Amino acid sequence: MCTGANMTLKPDIKVMRMIKALDSSMRMQIVNLVVNASPVSFTGIQEHMEAVTGKTISKGTLAYHLDILVQGNILKRELSRNPDRTYSTYDTTEEAKKTLTALGILIEQEKKEPTIHSLN
Repeated sequence: MCTGANMTLKPDIKVMRMIKALDSSMRMQIVNLVVNASPVSFTGIQEHMEAVTGKTISKGTLAYHLDILVQGNILKRELSRNPDRTYSTYDTTEEAKKTLTALGILIEQEKKEPTIHSLN
């Protein structure tokens, strides 16, 4: 039972965009990869996702999901150009790291020390 002052929701639009951008298991897997291995190329993300899912992922499908993550300010895209191609690499934004950590969505796991087995 609520006693005292009235409460009202005041959603932070940036936070809501981040949460909405994560509303997909594929996008969650992409973010998990980029957080742990950034920066990651478009091809690197595609190869990782195909290995994880066991399915072929079209460039269009991956680009769609990456665009949503960029628009949600979770990932940032950097373009590199040479005469033959344009390369995209992705990294996690600092704002996303802070916000997702504060919400308990992104947690730092303790690094395990390697186990040394004796031969005796």
